[in-house]
Amino acid sequence: MKKMLVILFLCFAVTVSARNIPAEDTTAKPAITAIGKPDGEKTEMKIGKEGGSFTSSDGKIRLIIPGGAFSKKTTFSIQPTTNPAPNGNGKAYRLEPSGIKFQKPLQLVFYYDGEESKGDMQLLTGIAMQNDNGEWYYLKKFTIDTVAKTISGNINHFSSYSTFEALEIKPGSAKVKVNKSIPLEVHITGPTPDVEELTALDDGTLAPLVKPKYMSIKNWTVNNIVNGNSSVGITQATSDLDVTYKAPASVPAKNPVAIVANLKDLDYTINGQKFKDLKLVSNITIYDDAYEVTMIAAMVGGSKEAWGGIVTYRDEGSFVVSLDKNPPTLVDIKNQLEVVTDNCEKIILNPTTCTGILHVAGARGIKVTPANPPGQPYPVVEIWFEKYPTELTRYKFTCPPPPGHESGSQGTIGFTANGLATPMLAMFGMPALPTYLRFAAKDGEQTILEKRSEGGEIYYKFSVRKLKE
Repeated sequence: MKKMLVILFLCFAVTVSARNIPAEDTTAKPAITAIGKPDGEKTEMKIGKEGGSFTSSDGKIRLIIPGGAFSKKTTFSIQPTTNPAPNGNGKAYRLEPSGIKFQKPLQLVFYYDGEESKGDMQLLTGIAMQNDNGEWYYLKKFTIDTVAKTISGNINHFSSYSTFEALEIKPGSAKVKVNKSIPLEVHITGPTPDVEELTALDDGTLAPLVKPKYMSIKNWTVNNIVNGNSSVGITQATSDLDVTYKAPASVPAKNPVAIVANLKDLDYTINGQKFKDLKLVSNITIYDDAYEVTMIAAMVGGSKEAWGGIVTYRDEGSFVVSLDKNPPTLVDIKNQLEVVTDNCEKIILNPTTCTGILHVAGARGIKVTPANPPGQPYPVVEIWFEKYPTELTRYKFTCPPPPGHESGSQGTIGFTANGLATPMLAMFGMPALPTYLRFAAKDGEQTILEKRSEGGEIYYKFSVRKLKE
């Protein structure tokens, strides 16, 4: 059963011990930052009084315009921008035309993946809005669907929007060379208890997003050891919210190491649901002699005249090959959920099992052949990957009509979306990529494999670089 959670930040209450809440921290002044700068391709669509929807160029947000929201055909746009929001996630998005009045609220849907937010922490995510003065406000009412991985809410005007984390540890992940150090910081942002008196707009849907400074950490652990030790690395507190982590002298057996800020002294009550003993986790990969491989696959299909319009597909991933031990191992594997962008409104039917074209499940074997100058001046690394069956995204979709058609289309499609079914069918039953890679263990960045189809419709690339300080 799909789990739907409606979070009313109007009812957001934070309970902490009195010693951690100075009186001045209850003053709700909105956070102010610079305006985000364009960071991606703008998408535009003309939509009439019958309504419609379209997606940002990176597939991360969808704007849904109901019928009757506007009296005439209007050109709408979504411009991805840099995201200066407090604890902001990913990019922000500028919606236009500004200043236009809605006759009905519009729905804004953000898509996130399992790597961006896990466990209870994804329930502490919100939607923020920045006005032209740089002030940040949050949407007091919105919905989180933890199965479909969406955060959605109604908006009554156009501006810049993004998602944010009420609690965040920075960095959430990183790579650190043996014997080196890295600072870790905990950030808190969100509403204040007195938001009813400080509603941002007359429509009552927004309230100030503030950066309170109350909070302290119960303790820090490294791989479940309080403050760590010489084998896994050591944390040293630099303030109530910050520590410095020093990596051990050699790569630990359990790598990446999990550095956890335990927030036992801080309880959250959101919409009547209480969260206690929250933990913020930063995964730190320790390396000495290691190489990072990045992967990308992309496709383009369809056309402006086709159902779904121009369809783009993108899948990415990465992993680290650690040569520090015998045998060598793969660590810090990141498989991202593939993204398909088109003009259709989609519900992902298999978000937890979809692999995409790229998926690394582990290595069946890693072989390092020593250098043999002059013909082979560098060691050669060969990797045979565990074969993992490809499962591409399945959608339930609703598409607006293309030019020359009066009605839209609905249905369910496997693999990806309109315009990409044919190349996707060729992947059915095949193992996900990669199955084998080979590279020279040397400094600098190398392209291991690159393939582009005729006309550039299908493209994938694998690159490797040696990790350095």
